[in-house]
Amino acid sequence: MFNVINSLKTWLGLDFYTSEIDHFLTNFDQKHSKLSESQILEINKYTRIYQLRDHTTQKEQTQSFWDKF
Repeated sequence: MFNVINSLKTWLGLDFYTSEIDHFLTNFDQKHSKLSESQILEINKYTRIYQLRDHTTQKEQTQSFWDKF
Protein backbone atom coordinates (compact mmCIF):
# COMPACT_ATOMS: atom_id res chain seq x y z
CA MET A 1 0.00 0.00 0.00
CA PHE A 2 2.78 2.40 0.97
CA ASN A 3 4.63 1.71 -2.29
CA VAL A 4 1.51 2.44 -4.33
CA ILE A 5 1.04 5.80 -2.62
CA ASN A 6 4.70 6.75 -3.16
CA SER A 7 4.53 5.70 -6.80
CA LEU A 8 1.39 7.76 -7.27
CA LYS A 9 3.02 10.80 -5.63
CA THR A 10 6.05 10.44 -7.88
CA TRP A 11 3.88 10.05 -10.98
CA LEU A 12 1.94 13.20 -10.03
CA GLY A 13 5.14 15.11 -9.26
CA LEU A 14 4.31 15.55 -5.58
CA ASP A 15 7.52 14.08 -4.11
CA PHE A 16 9.29 17.03 -2.61
CA TYR A 17 8.97 20.60 -3.66
CA THR A 18 12.15 22.62 -3.89
CA SER A 19 11.87 26.26 -4.78
CA GLU A 20 14.01 28.10 -7.31
CA ILE A 21 15.90 29.81 -4.50
CA ASP A 22 16.69 26.40 -2.95
CA HIS A 23 18.08 25.23 -6.28
CA PHE A 24 20.12 28.42 -6.58
CA LEU A 25 21.52 28.12 -3.05
CA THR A 26 22.37 24.44 -3.52
CA ASN A 27 24.22 25.18 -6.75
CA PHE A 28 25.96 28.15 -5.16
CA ASP A 29 27.11 26.06 -2.20
CA GLN A 30 28.45 23.38 -4.52
CA LYS A 31 30.39 25.90 -6.61
CA HIS A 32 31.68 27.89 -3.62
CA SER A 33 32.49 25.16 -1.15
CA LYS A 34 35.56 26.91 0.27
CA LEU A 35 34.77 28.95 3.38
CA SER A 36 35.80 32.58 3.55
CA GLU A 37 38.08 33.87 6.30
CA SER A 38 35.17 35.59 8.06
CA GLN A 39 33.12 32.38 7.96
CA ILE A 40 35.99 30.44 9.52
CA LEU A 41 36.35 33.07 12.25
CA GLU A 42 32.63 32.94 12.93
CA ILE A 43 32.66 29.14 13.16
CA ASN A 44 35.60 29.26 15.57
CA LYS A 45 33.89 31.95 17.65
CA TYR A 46 30.69 29.97 18.09
CA THR A 47 32.55 26.71 18.67
CA ARG A 48 34.30 28.39 21.60
CA ILE A 49 31.00 29.81 22.90
CA TYR A 50 29.36 26.37 22.73
CA GLN A 51 32.33 24.81 24.54
CA LEU A 52 32.13 27.37 27.34
CA ARG A 53 28.37 26.98 27.58
CA ASP A 54 28.33 23.20 27.66
CA HIS A 55 31.32 22.52 29.92
CA THR A 56 32.08 23.95 33.32
CA THR A 57 35.11 26.18 33.43
CA GLN A 58 35.11 27.42 37.01
CA LYS A 59 36.28 25.42 39.96
CA GLU A 60 33.67 24.87 42.60
CA GLN A 61 34.21 26.94 45.72
CA THR A 62 35.12 24.96 48.79
CA GLN A 63 34.09 27.77 51.10
CA SER A 64 31.01 29.86 51.02
CA PHE A 65 30.81 33.57 51.69
CA TRP A 66 28.64 32.79 54.71
CA ASP A 67 31.23 30.51 56.34
CA LYS A 68 33.04 33.54 57.76
CA PHE A 69 30.06 34.65 59.82
